[in-house]
Amino acid sequence: MRRPCRLAGFAGAATAVVGILTAATVGPTVTAAAAAGLPSPKADIVVDAGTGRILIGDNIHEAVHPASTAKIMTALTGVERLCPGATVTANARDASVEAMRIGLPVAKPWRADDIMAALMMVSANDAAYAMAETVGGSLDGFATDLAATARQLGLRDSTLGDPAGLDDQTSYKGGPFMSAYDLAIATRNALSVPEIAKWAALREYSFVDPSGGQHHLINHNKMLPGGGYDYPGAIGFKTGFTNRSQHALVAAATRNGRTLIAVILGAPDAGYQEAASLLDAGFATAPDALGTGQTLPAVAVSRCAARAADQAAFAKLGTSNNPATPTAVTVPEVIPVLEAPPLAATASKHVRTAPTSSTHRSPGLLRTRNIAIVLILLLAVVIGFRRRAVKRQRMLRLARHRQRASAMRSGGLPVVDGRYRTGTRIGPPVESHVRVRRAPRATNRGTA
Repeated sequence: MRRPCRLAGFAGAATAVVGILTAATVGPTVTAAAAAGLPSPKADIVVDAGTGRILIGDNIHEAVHPASTAKIMTALTGVERLCPGATVTANARDASVEAMRIGLPVAKPWRADDIMAALMMVSANDAAYAMAETVGGSLDGFATDLAATARQLGLRDSTLGDPAGLDDQTSYKGGPFMSAYDLAIATRNALSVPEIAKWAALREYSFVDPSGGQHHLINHNKMLPGGGYDYPGAIGFKTGFTNRSQHALVAAATRNGRTLIAVILGAPDAGYQEAASLLDAGFATAPDALGTGQTLPAVAVSRCAARAADQAAFAKLGTSNNPATPTAVTVPEVIPVLEAPPLAATASKHVRTAPTSSTHRSPGLLRTRNIAIVLILLLAVVIGFRRRAVKRQRMLRLARHRQRASAMRSGGLPVVDGRYRTGTRIGPPVESHVRVRRAPRATNRGTA
């Protein structure tokens, strides 16, 4: 049974108020499951998606089989690695995975958007497996990608692997384990990604596949408007069920600009009334309530689309020299936690526009050219001075040679030891005392 100080709010289909939660008062409450005479879920949590504060929690770090709610991590790993325009192709194993299936043909590329819709709206297992093998190259490769994404987002209790959340004998290594805490982290990140959040919140969607087949999807989440368990402000998020895990539900709703996430794992029924009870209890708390005193890690998802757009914008700033398109450097506004980063820079109050002259060149090229010109001029000056110095030295040597030759002719150089020696004496050369004796000529004498 649940602890008597359990934070919950409304019981039964009529959702009568049983307890009002504030930061200062916590009293005994009755959960929807208990009011209906059903066992309580294995774990649950309510989180403020804006601040990351955990408002309500029970066994939040207990890792259990999450069923198809594990597809939230599959979707997050996919959007980090599949850029806009990407396609997803199923192999024979993907196409034959157990139902629920969208009916993917083998070796026929589908738009990644339609695969994501099938994944998040009707929990198609073949879509999950096809995305996994397209992204990771194999289930083993995708398991490595899942683990990397989990570390990046700050998950702490999970063991991931099967992209669809299957946990029977057909699953990948027995299926995943996730805690309510980790699913709340994953959902908070997914809410910031339009490529995921739009499908989780959409009630119906129709499309034509590459083979010409017509598809009409109706979201499995009955808390959305028209679903039968309509919850005011519901924006998705994911349902799940297997025989081993029982029911799992992740629900998100927005009221008065405040978004809450409720996660229920191991529920005996679909969990819609329990989720409504938890969300009502969460909205009854003050926006600045401390709750349990714990906070989720900050949103850390890195969408491939956002990275590609940032790289394109950066490249355009560095290389654009189109005179018809001035380059603008913008200072972006502050982005709320739940909003995705913009795909392209938007104009703001501080805009600096580059010149549009036809002779415009980027500052980097101008600096490089000027430096090269200065170096060439300096080199030319150095060479000119060097040649001038060499010429002057040559002229000095020639002058000294002429002076010496003139002195020799006029007798101004004394002869010492048979050689002219430089000196200051002017007049006839001094007679040398060195006498050179001629060597006797050798004679050839014969022998008898």
